[in-house]
Amino acid sequence: MGRRLLSVLVLSILVASTLVGCGSSDSALTILSITEGDVSVMKAGTGSWIEAQVGTSLEVGDSIKTGDNSSAEITFFDGSTIELEAGTEIEITSLDTSAETGSTTITLEQMIGNTISRVTKILDPASRYEVETPAGVVAVRGSAMQVYVIEDGTTWVISLEGDIRAVAQSVELPIPEGGQCIIRPGEPPELTELYFETDAYLALRGPATLPPPERNPCVILNIMTNVIMNSVRVDLPGGRSIIIPRYTDVFSPEVDWTTLFRFSTCEPGMPIAGGEYIFTGLDVAGQPMPGARNSDIWVGVQAPDPPTNVRAQVTEDGILVNWDESPVIKGSFEPAAEPQLGFYQLGINRVETGEAVYGANFISASPHLIPQDKADFIEGEDWGLSLGEMEDGTYWLGAGVHSMAPEGSLGKGFEYLSSDAGEAIILTIEDGQITII
Repeated sequence: MGRRLLSVLVLSILVASTLVGCGSSDSALTILSITEGDVSVMKAGTGSWIEAQVGTSLEVGDSIKTGDNSSAEITFFDGSTIELEAGTEIEITSLDTSAETGSTTITLEQMIGNTISRVTKILDPASRYEVETPAGVVAVRGSAMQVYVIEDGTTWVISLEGDIRAVAQSVELPIPEGGQCIIRPGEPPELTELYFETDAYLALRGPATLPPPERNPCVILNIMTNVIMNSVRVDLPGGRSIIIPRYTDVFSPEVDWTTLFRFSTCEPGMPIAGGEYIFTGLDVAGQPMPGARNSDIWVGVQAPDPPTNVRAQVTEDGILVNWDESPVIKGSFEPAAEPQLGFYQLGINRVETGEAVYGANFISASPHLIPQDKADFIEGEDWGLSLGEMEDGTYWLGAGVHSMAPEGSLGKGFEYLSSDAGEAIILTIEDGQITII
């Protein structure tokens, strides 16, 4: 965005002046210290973007933006820094040192994107470090914070270190260290309870007649959180670590990348019963996020059998899918119980692209109708596209079961996802006509 935003979020940080007696402008001492990928600068008064270079001197009125898979860091005259993640744009609106008092002012306008500011510890109460966005004012003292702004101006502020106070609509709200605040344009700031839910469970993709190590096993590592983070590190039981990227599909419709985030992958191989998986959220600099640490232990109870004899019939209302139900496992897989313990799941992927286009979960028993019309979706079970919304092409339809970690065990969430690729159904859609192959 190039326009000046009318309402602002100001991150006010008291900064030290090491330049007492200097002139009123320190722009020559502010530079782009790191650039990676597509980083551009618009010099004040020019109206055009040019490629950024490490060492570029920045002045009041200059704008900086980062493209996809790109990042940059600005180092200010007092040693403070701001890191720009991909898809971020900021403008420098003031860089000043008072010749009389030595107090400093650094003011930035963040139009969109994700930044991390790390401000030097200081004592001068008159100094300020400010980041402007469309929502309010936040004051901190010699601290580190993350600021995330989306297109409608909604802003999140995470206190990574230090004392931060958010102010908007004449309301001042302290943000404790490790806390997160959301500020919506025109509304007062609000603390949001941080949660970081993690799960490690085994996916098996083969018939129950084969032992688990021969059923294409992999450990699904899944994270749901409202903490704005760049990635998640998982420390595996054997001592190795992997980085989990952002992820979403039809089975995570609540993930909107503004208030809820998901990270997921499937690590090949068998887990060790009793093995602990440690999850740590990382910021754009690869540093641990406060409050974003959790663990899960794979218990290794009995694996549920996948659905068998899966069959599909085209009807006027859609595709009716039937299957032979899997044996109940007391305390782990009882989909028809009250409350439900585990469930059946259906999924449709387009063969040409591999994209998941439809999913149904929390199914208690066979059969299940995949609707032709989205109006016939069952709330809380059907997700994605209806059959009538799917493009012409070839599709893969599969069925599976989720079992749960037994109550009272060290595990949590799911324990298994069992399916048999040999039971998959292939269908085609052409001019709205569905054909089961």
